[in-house]
Amino acid sequence: MLRLCSTSKVRQEILRSFGIPFVVSDNGFDEEILEMTLKIESPKVFAYVAALGKYKSALECYGLEIPLLIADSVVSCNGILQRKAKNEAQAFAFLEAQSGKILSVISCAILHCEAFYYMDLSATHYELEYFGQSEIESYLQSGLWKGKAGAVMVEGFHKGFIKKQIGSTHNAMGLHIEALLPFLKDMR
Repeated sequence: MLRLCSTSKVRQEILRSFGIPFVVSDNGFDEEILEMTLKIESPKVFAYVAALGKYKSALECYGLEIPLLIADSVVSCNGILQRKAKNEAQAFAFLEAQSGKILSVISCAILHCEAFYYMDLSATHYELEYFGQSEIESYLQSGLWKGKAGAVMVEGFHKGFIKKQIGSTHNAMGLHIEALLPFLKDMR
């Protein structure tokens, strides 16, 4: 049994699909603090620092009675950090920047139990086709972009525009489960 310190429905679906039992708990960490106080612009650094902040908050709240799993994902397009869009206009700007470009999803996960501490920082890269204007508008109207870093949905909207992929699809969805599986098996 894991304590997933994330309310992401996609991360929950990934764990379920691999038969990993878990409970969902909020970690109580506000990522906005990082953006406002630290002014982190590097996507890799932001994912790492955000995951570490979430981890410290979760460890303080819950301890290790149940192993902790914390994750954070960000999007990088042309080296520019794209977090969760705050509104439709920002989501549109993110999508416009991604159209026909190379997009990277960087995820950092921390798995901690009494026996070990493991951290994974992974990236998945996509070379994308150009998005059609009507397709962008339809995606924005669907609202499916909400709560997604960079408004990216590789299992949905973006899937039809991928020319080339390097890295794990699960990582791009927010949890590099393939890297965690050997450690999760040791916990059973």
